Amino acid sequence: MATSAPLRSLEEEVTCSICLDYLRDPVTIDCGHVFCRSCTTDVRPISGSRPVCPLCKKPFKKENIRPVWQLASLVENIERLKVDKGRQPGEVTREQQDAKLCERHREKLHYYCEDDGKLLCVMCRESREHRPHTAVLMEKAAQPHREKILNHLSTLRRDRDKIQGFQAKGEADILAALDTRDFLNRYPRKKFWVGKPIARVVKKKTGEFSDKLLSLQRGLREFQGKLLRDLEYKTVSVTLDPQSASGYLQLSEDWKCVTYTSLYKSAYLHPQQFDCEPGVLGSKGFTWGKVYWEVEVEREGWSEDEEEGDEEEEGEEEEEEEEAGYGDGYDDWETDEDEESLGDEEEEEEEEEEEVLESCMVGVARDSMKRKGDLSLRPEDGVWALRLSSSGIWANTSPEAELFPALRPRRVGIALDYEGGTVTFTNAESQELIYTFTATFTRRLVPFLWLKWPGTRLLLRP
Repeated sequence: MATSAPLRSLEEEVTCSICLDYLRDPVTIDCGHVFCRSCTTDVRPISGSRPVCPLCKKPFKKENIRPVWQLASLVENIERLKVDKGRQPGEVTREQQDAKLCERHREKLHYYCEDDGKLLCVMCRESREHRPHTAVLMEKAAQPHREKILNHLSTLRRDRDKIQGFQAKGEADILAALDTRDFLNRYPRKKFWVGKPIARVVKKKTGEFSDKLLSLQRGLREFQGKLLRDLEYKTVSVTLDPQSASGYLQLSEDWKCVTYTSLYKSAYLHPQQFDCEPGVLGSKGFTWGKVYWEVEVEREGWSEDEEEGDEEEEGEEEEEEEEAGYGDGYDDWETDEDEESLGDEEEEEEEEEEEVLESCMVGVARDSMKRKGDLSLRPEDGVWALRLSSSGIWANTSPEAELFPALRPRRVGIALDYEGGTVTFTNAESQELIYTFTATFTRRLVPFLWLKWPGTRLLLRP
C-alpha cells in the first residue's frame, strides 16, 4: 500500500540527514539540528578543531549532545502507523507482540543498566536515577551471556558424547558375555575356551556411566527450561477472580492464595461462578504473547527431609536385594505368603484410588468455558492443566497421561505461548520440563486452578 502524503511528510521530519534512515536514539547538538546518536559519533573534527554540523557547518561540543526522547517516541509511533496501514483490522504485528515495554513509561526497552541490573527505556536512561550510571544497548549487554551459554552447551555436549561412548562400550561387553553363555548352553559337551567374566567393577562403572548420562540429559532439559523461561517469556503477576471462585474455595485477601473448605459457603451465585467443581479462574487474561507465572503447592507433610529419607531407604533395600541374589528370574515365583498378601494389596489399591480423588489442578482455561454442572476439564472443554496428588502427576488429557518427573514439583511453572499454541509446565525449582500441551488458541485464556485436597494451599507467584 502506498504511503499517504501526511505520513510521508512525517517520515521526512524524522529522517536522519547523515544515514538517511529513521532517527535511532535521536540527539540534538549545539545548533539545534537532530541526528542519530551513532551518526554524531562518526562526525570527525576538521584539522584538530571541534566537529561541525553536517548541515549548517557550525562547530559543536560533543559533551553538549542531548537526547530528544519525545522524538524517539514519535519515530516508533510513525513506524507502527506505517505497518498498521498495511494490516487488516484486528491484527497485531509480531513486533508489538514480542516487544517488552517499560512499565513506567510504556516505551520500548533499549538499554541495560550495569549498575542496577535493570532494562531501561530512553526516558529511564536520561532520568535522574540512571543518568550517572553505565547503560549499554541490550544487544551489547547480552553478547557475553550468549557466549557463556554456547560455551556451556558445547561442554555439556562433549561430556554427553563421552559418557555415551563409555555406555556403548559397556553394553557391548555385556552383550558379548551373554552371547558366550548362550553358545555354551547350546553345545554343553564341547570344550571351548571362555574369556574372563566381566568384572564386578566394570559392571559398576557401566551403571555409573548410565546414571551420569541420565543426569546429564536431565540437566540439559533443565537448562532448556531455564532458557525458555528467562529468555523467551515475560514473567507476569496474576491474581484470582473472586466472582468465579466455587463456594468450596476460600481466597486470601490479595486474591493470590486458595484453599479447600469441604463445605459450600457461598451465599450468592455469580453468573460466572463454578457451582459443582471446586475451580477458580484468574482475573487477568491473555490473547497474544508469551507469558509465564508459577503456582506453589503447599501440602501438609510434604517436606524435603521425608523425601530424602524415602530415597535413602529405597537405595538400602535395593542393595540388600542385590546382596541376597534376587533379580535372577525368581520374581515371578509366588509363595504361600504372597498369596495371603494379595487381599492386602487389593485393599491398598482401593485406598490409592480414593487418594487420587484428593488432588489439585493447575493450568490455563478459556474464560468462556462452561462453569455449571459436572465438568471433565479436558482440552476439548477449553482447559489445559496438570493434575497433582500424593500418588503422582497426570496431564489432564482424555485419557489421562501419567507423568514421571525426576522430582515432585512444589512450584509449577506455567509458560503460555499464545501464537505458538503451547502451554508448557516445568518444575520451577529444578527447571525440569514436565509436559507441553499443543493447541490452536482463538479465545481469551486465563489462569485456572482446581482444588479438592484438604490441607493443601495453592499460591500464585510472583
